Amino acid sequence: MARHRNFAAALGDWSARHRKTAVFGWLILVVLVTVVGGAAGQKTLTNADYGTGDSGRAERILQDADLAPPAAELVLVHSDKLTAGDAEFQGAVTATVKALKETGLVKNLHDPNTTHVVSQDKHSALIQYDVKGDPDTAADRIQPVIDAVEKTDKAHEAVTLGQYGAATGLKGINDSLGEDFARAEMTALPVALGILLVVFGAFVAAVLPVLLAATACVGAMGLLALTSQVVPVDGMTSSVMFLMGLAVGVDYCLFYLRREREERAAGRDKEAALHIAAATSGHSVLISGITVVVAMAGMFLSGLTVFKGFAFATIEVVLIAVIGSMTVLPAMMAMLGDRVEKGRIPFIARRRQARAAAAAAVGGRRT
Repeated sequence: MARHRNFAAALGDWSARHRKTAVFGWLILVVLVTVVGGAAGQKTLTNADYGTGDSGRAERILQDADLAPPAAELVLVHSDKLTAGDAEFQGAVTATVKALKETGLVKNLHDPNTTHVVSQDKHSALIQYDVKGDPDTAADRIQPVIDAVEKTDKAHEAVTLGQYGAATGLKGINDSLGEDFARAEMTALPVALGILLVVFGAFVAAVLPVLLAATACVGAMGLLALTSQVVPVDGMTSSVMFLMGLAVGVDYCLFYLRREREERAAGRDKEAALHIAAATSGHSVLISGITVVVAMAGMFLSGLTVFKGFAFATIEVVLIAVIGSMTVLPAMMAMLGDRVEKGRIPFIARRRQARAAAAAAVGGRRT
């Protein structure tokens, strides 16, 4: 058999020959960056970091001088039937102001019963206040205030209370995005595993890409914590990185593993099949990874810290997934050998094996 000569083939051959070094080296790398990254902690963006241009620079100057404005909040008291002069309306306002004070989290509280901040039709009044403490963490501390307003709202059926501001708005967005990403993260792994079971028809072959992608994501999380000390990241960056890392990690392993199985089904021995997979699919993985990295690097040109953080996260997880696919995967395949076919799903396995043999035979005639 003619030997292919490219970087991917050489790296795959080395990993197959030094399988223990490749596998344990990978595990040590993942554990090391995870531990060091966990010790450093992930540094997230402050409110000033989201600013752009001169306004963003002004916000950072104010923040550095501890002059950043507090998180401003509003509670709108409205009734279709009552007006601001009615006793029941004023009682609802007074109860809301009292509930806000009792939380101990507000300051600069303005009572519309005394400030007369009411609408022209007298059916709405505005309670204004600021959240005590660091405005960057106000969203993390605003829940007791939200609960107090909701409780007061339920106790006064004749009026409607609506709250919004810097802290409540950010908390609402974070909660919504957090729930969406959490749902995606919970379903991504089982869905990926289910698809791979259909593709490969064998449990071990299906689990291998998922495990490799998962460890790549874990390692990238640790690495992101280190780079975030230089470029802080948005709170949702880790979720985006996990989903992207799982996608590219599984995809790259799928290229590699499927080609190797096609070559084995065509009658080639383990070493030859692995070499061909490394030289072809491994090379494609390398080119694809470089392409994605270059594309993601374009976010650095935005000049925005939030996009720089996303750029670091995506580049790191893609690079780690590429390294794992080109080193650990061939090492694991060499280590497992024919055991990669363990846990076969009979009907699916027979169909996939027949298709793989046909595809490999066609490819062999063309070459």
